[in-house]
Amino acid sequence: MFILASCDNDDDETPVPKDDSWYWGYFKGEINGKEISLENEAHTDWSVHSVKTSASPPNNDTDSIRGMMTSIKYGEDELLSITIYHLHKGIRYITKSTKTDWIYDGIQITRDTHSDKYEDKYIYYIPQKEKPFQVEITKSAYADQWHPIIEGNLNGVLYRSDNPKDSIIINGSYGTR
Repeated sequence: MFILASCDNDDDETPVPKDDSWYWGYFKGEINGKEISLENEAHTDWSVHSVKTSASPPNNDTDSIRGMMTSIKYGEDELLSITIYHLHKGIRYITKSTKTDWIYDGIQITRDTHSDKYEDKYIYYIPQKEKPFQVEITKSAYADQWHPIIEGNLNGVLYRSDNPKDSIIINGSYGTR
C-alpha cells in the first residue's frame, strides 16, 4: 500500500471523500459574482445533501442508483438544487427545473422570502429552453451499488420564473455521495 501526502495547502484543491465519509459533499465557485466555498465537515448540518433514487428491484450485479438530487444551501434563504438522472460522465444541457419529474435532469435556485402568503413564499430561478444550463459530470463512480460519487462543473444562468430579467449566474463545481 502506498500513501501519498502533501503539506501544500492549496485552496484550489478539490475536496476528496474519506472512505467512511458517506456525508461528503462540496461546492466551490461563484454565484452572481460572490465566491462560495462549502464542504460538509460532519454528518450533521450539511451544506451539500443528496437524495438518491434507485431501480426497483435492485440488481446485485449492477449499480442500482439511477438518479441523484443534490441540494446546496449557500445562503440563509437560498438553495441550489440539481437533479441528475443517468449518472454518467459528460456534458448535459439542462432546460428544466427540479420541479419536474425525477426522470429528467433539472436545476433551480429557491429563495425563501419568509412571506406569510403561500403564493409569495418562494422565488424560483430556473433555466430557459433557449439558454440551457450546462452541467458537466466529471466523475461518476460507485463506493458500492447504493452509494454513487458524483462530481461536476456548473456553468450557466438561471432566470426568475416570474421575471426573466432577474437572473443568477453560476460558475462552479460540486461533489457529493
